[in-house]
Amino acid sequence: MGAIFKNKFFVITLIVAVALTLSTVALNLSGHGSLVGDAVNVIVTPFRNFAVIVKDSFSGIAAYFTEFGHMKEEIEELRAKLADAESQLLDTRRLQDENETLMAFYELKRKRPDYKMQNAKVTARDPGNLISSLTIDKGAAQGLEKDRPVVAARGTDSGKERYVVVGYVGEVGLLSAKVVPFIRAGAAIGAYVERTGEAIMVVGDFGLERKGLCKIANVPKGTILEVGDKIYSSGSGGIYPEDLYIGEIVELVADPLSRTMTGYVKPAVDFEEIKNIMVILEFSRY
Repeated sequence: MGAIFKNKFFVITLIVAVALTLSTVALNLSGHGSLVGDAVNVIVTPFRNFAVIVKDSFSGIAAYFTEFGHMKEEIEELRAKLADAESQLLDTRRLQDENETLMAFYELKRKRPDYKMQNAKVTARDPGNLISSLTIDKGAAQGLEKDRPVVAARGTDSGKERYVVVGYVGEVGLLSAKVVPFIRAGAAIGAYVERTGEAIMVVGDFGLERKGLCKIANVPKGTILEVGDKIYSSGSGGIYPEDLYIGEIVELVADPLSRTMTGYVKPAVDFEEIKNIMVILEFSRY
């Protein structure tokens, strides 16, 4: 007990407490108790205000994080709705493309009632070279056979340029088949130049197929060809019926030694983007 009273801090605190108590009693007896209350308020008020500020701050922080959580939930909900809308838009575009293709082939069937056709979708492209071959979702079960011509329709075009050559059926499975693009090396199409009617032969070339081109080879130098000339299938021999759009000449190169020229042809079909095609199972040659 004596050790406590030897502690200076305790003694000073005790003296201050006793002094404040005696002063308070004396002031109350003399009728000046309000001074004590005022003094206490002066001392306590800043701490009380600080406590209120801290409380409000914590309340504000809690409200912020609560609101942030609600906003995060709303953002995730909006993202889900946006993804769903994008998916629906893609489905709508896909259906629209399919409808346009089917309508185009319906028109072709009206123009050429001798055509027996089977529509199909491109399901895969060979890895590493998107135009080496195309896999489609129809096969022998739907009447497909090797060497049948494959065509596509361009919905934005009209007239003769709407129906374009894709290639021919190279392999047939029961429920699928592979289509060989007509620009592959070794492939050939009997053709004509729309502007002049001149007969030509469009052939695939190994060096050009990787550039997405094919060529008109060994054209006599006197032949009148121009860049921009449109090329169509002639139906002479081979696989394809007549009047299918092949593409247009983009370059002419003369060979001074052989006195011939070569025309480079850009196909009308986009092998990397094509999705819907039609296999011509039967047709009459005129």
